[in-house]
Amino acid sequence: MNTHSLDELREQATPYGAALLPTADAPDPVLEAFKRDIDFSLVEKNLRLTTDERAQQLVNATRFIAKFRPLVTDEDPTASL
Repeated sequence: MNTHSLDELREQATPYGAALLPTADAPDPVLEAFKRDIDFSLVEKNLRLTTDERAQQLVNATRFIAKFRPLVTDEDPTASL
């Protein structure tokens, strides 16, 4: 099996113009912006659920959305004015 360290792979890719992989030292600014708006307590809560509980949540959410789908139209609300 041929194994290479991440540093070796970066060194090999650089001469060919390949983009360098992001490092742990350089966080992605886009991801950091999104992280500010995430409530990680909800993520943790959902990760504690069993597979069946997650499936039930999906079913419940789908039913909830289905109740309101008939109320949503593509028509312009100002068309009758």
